[in-house]
Amino acid sequence: MLRFSDKQNKTNNYIEMSTGKHMICDIKNIKNQELLNNPEKILELLDIICYVNNYPILQKSSHEFEPQGFTAIYLLSESHISIHTFPENNYVAIDIYTCRQYHDNETYLEIYDFLINEFIAEKENPVIIDRSF
Repeated sequence: MLRFSDKQNKTNNYIEMSTGKHMICDIKNIKNQELLNNPEKILELLDIICYVNNYPILQKSSHEFEPQGFTAIYLLSESHISIHTFPENNYVAIDIYTCRQYHDNETYLEIYDFLINEFIAEKENPVIIDRSF
């Protein structure tokens, strides 16, 4: 099936609708070990992201692993944020999906830069996907 963003397919009257953007981040070679090993501070980072971007939080769930590692998921009214830490590898995986309609990737890139600066990590390119149905 041919798809045209915001355009009508003349053969089947199909219009692609955006369901938002989804950013997948692999934050590697983290130098801020204090943050990487501090679940409370990591939750504060997620709270800041939600506050600054006006992402209403419906529920939070988190778990600390032994001997190390941390996972948190924020259920947002517009979707979710998840974070998984791997201190033994100086690595964090972060996933942010919102159904908010952004015209470009700038907001997500600003969030990514904020995370890189806080974790003091290598800057790479996050994967940002335009979700649609």
